[in-house]
Amino acid sequence: TGNSTTLAPNTHTNGTNDPNGVNIAAIVAPTVIFGVLIIVAAVLAWLFCVVKKKRQTEGTYRPSAEEQSGASSVVAPDALKLPKEERLI
Repeated sequence: TGNSTTLAPNTHTNGTNDPNGVNIAAIVAPTVIFGVLIIVAAVLAWLFCVVKKKRQTEGTYRPSAEEQSGASSVVAPDALKLPKEERLI
């Protein structure tokens, strides 16, 4: 007997109109972020493979630089050793 105001039972304070109270942004945001991270990782892996293959197939050949830096460290292989001296019995 008087004017009274009551709240509806399905009213939520989180701003969604979902009757179950599930916040859709809490589901969508991590999914979108995870998807973007997967795409970025895939693109970086692809770029790494392309650059690696390009470096294998293209390059410069500089034998003079190789001779200067590696000539002192090259050891003669065993195949070039002299055979044992032959002796008389």
